[in-house]
Amino acid sequence: NIVEWYEFAVYGYLATYLEEHFFRGSRIGVWLGFGVTFLARPLGGIVFGCIGDRFGRSVAMNISIVGMLVGTCGQGLLPTYSSGNETLGHIGLVMLVVLRFVQGLSAAGEIGTIATYLTEVIAHHMLCRGIALISITVNIGFLLAKFTAYAVDMALGEEIVMAWGWRLPFIFALLPGLVAVWGRRRVPESGMFLEQQQEAQASTPDESNELGIAGRQVKRQSATAQVKAVVGSHWVNMIIGAGSVASIAIVQYGVLVWGQSFVSHAGLTADERMLVDLFTRILMIALAMPIAWLADRVGVGWVTLVGALSLMLGGVPLWSMLQRDPDDFKHVLLSLGLGFGILGSLVGTVPYFFVVELFPTSVRNTAVCISFNFGYTIFGGLAPVLAQASLEASPLGPGILYAIGGFISALSILLGLFLQSRGVVQLAHVRKEPHFVRCCGFVGGGGKETNANNESESDASSADFGGESGRTCQEP
Repeated sequence: NIVEWYEFAVYGYLATYLEEHFFRGSRIGVWLGFGVTFLARPLGGIVFGCIGDRFGRSVAMNISIVGMLVGTCGQGLLPTYSSGNETLGHIGLVMLVVLRFVQGLSAAGEIGTIATYLTEVIAHHMLCRGIALISITVNIGFLLAKFTAYAVDMALGEEIVMAWGWRLPFIFALLPGLVAVWGRRRVPESGMFLEQQQEAQASTPDESNELGIAGRQVKRQSATAQVKAVVGSHWVNMIIGAGSVASIAIVQYGVLVWGQSFVSHAGLTADERMLVDLFTRILMIALAMPIAWLADRVGVGWVTLVGALSLMLGGVPLWSMLQRDPDDFKHVLLSLGLGFGILGSLVGTVPYFFVVELFPTSVRNTAVCISFNFGYTIFGGLAPVLAQASLEASPLGPGILYAIGGFISALSILLGLFLQSRGVVQLAHVRKEPHFVRCCGFVGGGGKETNANNESESDASSADFGGESGRTCQEP
């Protein structure tokens, strides 16, 4: 996961050089190239979700890391307009877009599938702490990408990096990427997936009702029909899942990525920006396990809601503090580094588990990949553009955008609790307690799920998917 997110992030940290070589100095062009990955993520969620539910979580994870490795190393080998040959320049630009699209497909498969896999193989009592590894490794990946770009720049100098050194951070991914591919081939399949698959194959038509309508359709229909079946049965949960990630998507790309560009234009030096980003990422890594421990004690629902409300209430004040003096290192370190680092930890440590919990085993990978990546595409992909546009419209614009992201996530969670109290949805399919401590009449993750066809999953199915006895990790 560290390797994949290093590969995903390195483009953004080399944008200044890529804009000259591929986009002829167009700042808009280079960020449109960055945004191609977000266009690919919904499709990637569908493709890798179907693969994960049909052929296994391990298969999907292996394909995603190979795709990301090819997409990253390939970018470091492309011809550019700087060669003086227009035809080669056109080819390089087209291939850059294609490889970024491949990275977007792979990123979509990675985040959804690894969250599903970890949920299905980690012991119940420490599920949130296990899922927190995703947040930790994502931040390490972004941090390594930033550090590598900075180190190459310092070691070679701007002139050499502009000439050919910009290729090195892409090519450096080859060796650790190959090690990661080798390692993932040895990862055992999820025991919960294997059990569900065996039950689906062994059950008679009457008995297979226990697996749920969507689960039966996944096994016997085409990929297109599989997606239609999953969406038709779980569309409410998928909307809740997509809305719940608005907070982390906006913080990741509207604060931590776009915020670096904002302070750069305000006059903060490259060294100072590096230190701020280093501090922020290390803080988020350090806080991940304590926050995950809390979620294991009081429930992932509570922690996700508290994080969303914190962003909703703290977004505008922290932005106002940052904007007041964006070229002063101490000021930026306090607001962007410390303030948004804490908010990033609250909203970004366990939302993956909250989304995975929304779906049963038979359709989990497809539903998680689609809902999570649609949410990230809408809220994360548009965050830098909306932050810049809102800043031009009002000095408080970005802060208001951050608050809206927190509001959307909080509203999605509260909507889920309300619908669960009415028997419309089930929020927890893996670990029903703790999920959300009783508050204001709402109960945690239990309850009976009903799908769009007004059919409910049986109590036996709930026990299989949510009970402690259902937890297995099967070795190859």
